[in-house]
Amino acid sequence: MLNMKNLKDIKFRNPFPSVFKVFKYEMISVARKILPVYAVLVALSLIIGVFVMDSNLEIEPDGQFGFVKTIIIMLAVILFSVMVVILISIIARRYKKSILGDEAYLNLTLPVSIGEHLCGRYLANFVWSLSYAAISIISVLLVFIRGWPKAPKAISEFLEKSAEFKLQHGFGFGYIFWNSLIHAVLFFMLICVFIYTTETLIHMLGKHRTLTAVMCFCGIFTIYHNIAQLIFKGMFVNAEDSVQAMRSIIIGLDIYDIVYIVILSCITRLLLTYKLNLE
Repeated sequence: MLNMKNLKDIKFRNPFPSVFKVFKYEMISVARKILPVYAVLVALSLIIGVFVMDSNLEIEPDGQFGFVKTIIIMLAVILFSVMVVILISIIARRYKKSILGDEAYLNLTLPVSIGEHLCGRYLANFVWSLSYAAISIISVLLVFIRGWPKAPKAISEFLEKSAEFKLQHGFGFGYIFWNSLIHAVLFFMLICVFIYTTETLIHMLGKHRTLTAVMCFCGIFTIYHNIAQLIFKGMFVNAEDSVQAMRSIIIGLDIYDIVYIVILSCITRLLLTYKLNLE
């Protein structure tokens, strides 16, 4: 039977089946906890759009059931604000349990390498980041459901303004949207990889885990912030109000995030391969 030790002796091996299996089980495990949260947010958004928003697309929490409407709005805002934190917390617990906890005794004896374990989780996290973006957009659309009949006119005006902006700056609002989405997804992935590295270091050091967690977080974040400040400080000073300069800065930040993700991933993989000691 294959195990982690003799996997190293295999020179040519297709990693995709193993990565897909890890991806599938991670998706199923996280989905059981996050999908109900998504469902609640969508339901609250629909209720607000149908019963709270008026025909002018303004919130009217007063009148009949005014207190209930206010509570629904507050719950929706709170849930929308903390949903990404809930998602990241679930991902972090899954990693700690499946790689560093009780499930690791089974997972790490399967014919799946450390790299494949991590890649499967990265792929799942990427999908969940897109799902968060999709649910956010759907929720906003449902809140303004009474304005859907006016959508063609609004879209037409939006395209006209985007065309004017593109003539002036060389790119339209569509480019800004996709660039913002890419940046948000990369930052989400960076947070997940950051958590993986931090949890692995905490597990390796063992004692004083609370202090270790604070030190790891501060250390890794300080390095990330200081290097970014050295690289982009001059660009921010020279950018002033230039849209083109800000565009270059955003692209540079995306590349920097990718580099940092690769570095932290390599550190995590090395630690799990050579220093992992399950309790």
